[in-house]
Amino acid sequence: MSQPTPAAAEQLPARPTAELFLPTEYSPEVRARLAALDAASDEHAAGQRPDNTTRSYASDWRTWEAFCGQLQIPTTAATRGTLRAFVDYLWKHERRAYSTIDRKLAGVVVTLRRPPYGVLVDPDATRAARELLKDYRKQAQAAEEPERGRGKAPAMRLADLQRVVSLCGTDIFGVRDQAMLLLGFSIAARRAELAGLRLRNIRDDENGLLVHVAVSKTEPRTVPVPFGKNPLTCPVRAWKAWAVAAQITDPDRHAFRRIHHTGAVQPQGLSPQRAGDLITAAGLRAGYKELFTGHSVRSGLATEARRAGKDRKAISAITGHADGSKVLDGYMQIVDQWDEKDNALIGLGL
Repeated sequence: MSQPTPAAAEQLPARPTAELFLPTEYSPEVRARLAALDAASDEHAAGQRPDNTTRSYASDWRTWEAFCGQLQIPTTAATRGTLRAFVDYLWKHERRAYSTIDRKLAGVVVTLRRPPYGVLVDPDATRAARELLKDYRKQAQAAEEPERGRGKAPAMRLADLQRVVSLCGTDIFGVRDQAMLLLGFSIAARRAELAGLRLRNIRDDENGLLVHVAVSKTEPRTVPVPFGKNPLTCPVRAWKAWAVAAQITDPDRHAFRRIHHTGAVQPQGLSPQRAGDLITAAGLRAGYKELFTGHSVRSGLATEARRAGKDRKAISAITGHADGSKVLDGYMQIVDQWDEKDNALIGLGL
């Protein structure tokens, strides 16, 4: 290729000075500025992460450190062999549940990717470890071993919700629990999402409430919550009754608060664990033997909405599930298994 003439070269657009340097040619000053930006961005990203996720990652890392200590290997040595050995250790020696081991694998990989480690784990190594975990689970199922862990949270169906709410009581504790259950059901809340709600996230609308779920495991979402037909189970009325009784006025304060045994509402918000415990306690108070958890109101909304014939896109707008979510498919299956269109046995004439 011929070189441009001096006259033609003068007509070429000038390149920005920064583009003249390759990363290997950056000066120490530029490297320092870029490192400072990286550190600041990491700190900011960590600040956006829900507290329960941060705690889970920290727990996963402690388990990994203990495992690496036993094998006398560096914590940064996340290879195909070490990750498989980690799965074997958790499954056979600690007898952890399938979902717990899967989550701990993810926690280790994510932690290694972040400072101060900066280690990118080979996806094939992670995939190999998960394949081994699946094999162990299949072997356990074939041997008819009992499922490990507490299993999926039972869905709090509409009839369950009505019964639980009716037995919450009329004192300040009951008013709070009723509002938390009904609003949690209406926005398909995880326990951390309930605990993370601030007053500013719940806005009045002529049709009900607009609830912005800012603290979420996935993407934030805004859920329009309409007035209910039944005053006993209306989430809008229940929320307003609690807001008045608790005298919540500061927009930056938690929507749901701790209550002293004397009945005095405290300024501190509920922890995710406490929010889940209150839902469990409400179920026990209503006489249910199965333990409802913080996730029960979420799965209950998805199940009941599908039973009412709501489109999965409308349901996912409330739950925040991504398109094609396998978790949402599980909720759908509870209802669809008895639907004439989805059950090939119905209408055959058996």
